[in-house]
Formats: sequence, C-alpha cells, structure tokens
Amino acid sequence: MNDFPEYDDLPDDPEVAFVRLYERYHEEYQERIRGEQDTRAEAVDFMNTILGVARGLGIQGFDAWSIPDEWDEIYSVFTGFDRALKRYVMEIKVRKSRVTKVYSVSLSEDDKERIHGLVREIRDILTKADLQDRKRNSLFAKLALFEADVDRVRTRFDNAMLMSLEITGVAAEATGTLKPVNELLRRIQSIMGLAKDKEPEQNQLPPPAEHKKLPSPPKQIEGPKNQGGFSRDMDDDIPF
Repeated sequence: MNDFPEYDDLPDDPEVAFVRLYERYHEEYQERIRGEQDTRAEAVDFMNTILGVARGLGIQGFDAWSIPDEWDEIYSVFTGFDRALKRYVMEIKVRKSRVTKVYSVSLSEDDKERIHGLVREIRDILTKADLQDRKRNSLFAKLALFEADVDRVRTRFDNAMLMSLEITGVAAEATGTLKPVNELLRRIQSIMGLAKDKEPEQNQLPPPAEHKKLPSPPKQIEGPKNQGGFSRDMDDDIPF
C-alpha cells in the first residue's frame, strides 16, 4: 500500500510528473498570495517545494538554485527562479507534445464512426461469450478507454494496443465464439494505420533531444554562500 496516495496518479515519465506537480503547487501558491502584500514567505515555501519535487524525481539542473538567507533577497532570487522555471516547464510541454504526435493519430469523423461501430460489434460478441464477469468487465473497461481516446483530437496508440492485446489473448484461449473479434480488431488497426500514413512527416519520431536543465541563477542574484540556511552545502541535510 502506498503511504502517499496523493502521488498515486503521477505519470511514469519524471519530466511529465514534474510538470503535473509544478502546476498543482503553483496553483496553490497563487491562491495563497492572492490579496497579500508581503509574499516572501509563500515564495520561499513554493521554491522549497519545487526543489524537493525536482530532487525526488531525479530532475537535473536544480542544484544551482538555493533559498537565500537574507530576507531582502527573496524577491530577486524568486523572480529569477520563477522565470527560469516557467521556461523549463514550457520546454518540456513542447518537447513532449511532439513525441505524443508520433504515438497518436488524428482520425476523421468518418473514421471515428467506423471504429465506434466495430467496437460495438466487439462488445456484443463479448457480452454473449462464456466469460467470467471479472474478465468481461476488464475487457469492457479497455474498450471504454479506447473509445474515449477515439473521440479526442488525437487518438493514442497505447490504449488501442492494450485493448487489442488483452482481447486477442482472451480470444486465443476461448472457444470459437470469440474468433470474429480478431478480424474486427484488424479492421480497427487498418483504419488507424491508414490515417497515420496520411499525416505529414513532422509527426514522425524526432531525433532524441538532450534533456534540458533548469537555467542556473544569474551571478548577481545568487543567494549568500556558506552562511547556513538553505545554501547548496546544506541541501543534503534538509529533508524535503
């Protein structure tokens, strides 16, 4: 059992997980500073949280940033940190969106309707098949997830593959009543494949990009060195 259920739904990709947590904590930060005149305490708390998130996810490039000891330097340090952080988050979103296009396809309305019709046929076959309720419900859940993707702007291949693999596996072990689903799945794959072939080449897999790091703070706004507090030397002693 996970001791921290609030993080159960984090994506496996560390960068995507970082963006999700950034957006969560940034929204909380904005709520806390609304109407406040002095927001330094909230800025320090937000910065400390983000540094902890980065360390927990193994995101590189945050070690150069530290919270200054001098209260008067909070605003200048935080302004630089916040600006660099927003740029870093935007870079992740743009880079990941390019990769997402490679593993998804834009379906026409006609294609979507044809796929929905094929899914209905598959569901009818599964309803009549001699299956345990647990297995049948699992297959229905995969179909529902796939159909939800079909109705999106871009349909992801991963949910289509998961649905297809599980149904094919069940059909291979079952009696002949489930054999027709293999042809229905093949037709779904054909529709998606033909639609993908029509997409421009920029939706093909881009070359691996070097992972970006959070820009280091400018020299003029670095926090005090070797004065205790949250300096880089003491980071290892601070439990985030």
